[in-house]
Amino acid sequence: MSLRTLPRIAISGYYGCGNSGDEAVLMGIRDAFRRTATNRVVLTALSQNPDETTRLHGIDSAFRMDIPTLKREISGSQLLISGGGSLLQDTTSLKSLLYYLYVMRVAATYKVPFMVYAQGIGPLRRPISRKLVVAMLKRAAAITVRDNESKLLLESIGVISPPIEVTADPAFALTAAPISDISAVFAAAGVGLDSQPIGVALRPWGDAAKAPIERYAALIAELQKQTGQPVVMLPMHHPDDVDFSNRVAAVCSNKPAILSTHMPPDAVLATVSTFKAVVALRLHALIFAARCGVPAVALAYDPKVTSLMQSLGAEQNLLDWRDFDPAEAAALVVKAIESNKNTNSASTMAAEREALALRNSEIALSIAGR
Repeated sequence: MSLRTLPRIAISGYYGCGNSGDEAVLMGIRDAFRRTATNRVVLTALSQNPDETTRLHGIDSAFRMDIPTLKREISGSQLLISGGGSLLQDTTSLKSLLYYLYVMRVAATYKVPFMVYAQGIGPLRRPISRKLVVAMLKRAAAITVRDNESKLLLESIGVISPPIEVTADPAFALTAAPISDISAVFAAAGVGLDSQPIGVALRPWGDAAKAPIERYAALIAELQKQTGQPVVMLPMHHPDDVDFSNRVAAVCSNKPAILSTHMPPDAVLATVSTFKAVVALRLHALIFAARCGVPAVALAYDPKVTSLMQSLGAEQNLLDWRDFDPAEAAALVVKAIESNKNTNSASTMAAEREALALRNSEIALSIAGR
């Protein structure tokens, strides 16, 4: 079958913006199709930086903010995927929500079916946001969401058709890079590849100027003390998380290493697989930990973090990012390591999430091939 006759699928999301979590979503979608479609589709990502997206993911890409380009790519496709990630929410801005709904509207205008693909929905704080989401999603060919809370939210505002299926974040389908690919990253940070460190992924959340820097530094000290393992900091968004990690490390008495090299998502996943445990203020750092069967403690900053940990049966490892006790957090890490050692529960859950992530692409293929 030639490229001209293969089904074409356009993918809309927050791609090409330097966020490891969103790039992990796209790479997970790519890997899911490679595994379920055996390359029987042509994927085109709508990206803020098409050249970088093509280089990183090895798929076609087009500039997402150019309307003629957007219309051309969507009208020439057999399916538009909206997602994954948290696209349908109005916390970031109403403008962002309107953009992603507009992309779906373009598909509907050209009679191209569109699918909401493993999204985390909400918050939808404004009445107009809820009204617009309901109006557009009633026209979707399929809707999958990454957690039950997203399904309940959509149903509560009136989205009852098409049926909403709870699957898993696309990053659960991501395949890790070979460990050899990350040896230079560890060497540059002065960390042994087999040292089994505790990974800490922080972000400048809320008012960055008032971020609890000292509490994060105390957390790192407690992790070093209670686990007896080295601590490394893993920035997930460049350059913001790198700068913030440096701020935290600067006030640590025993400075942690910082893995500041900007890595592709599959290399970040390989990096997380070497950790003894993870403490994170980043959703996809937690997803990567779950994907690798690595125990994790979450500093909850958003309902999506709470939803993830609950879906993993790990709500006992949730702490509020604003007022957590560093010693308590470190003690939870120790307990999580011991629990996982005895039951291997994290690995079992990872396999279940992976199967659900692949389910998303199976649904998409059933629509694109009609």
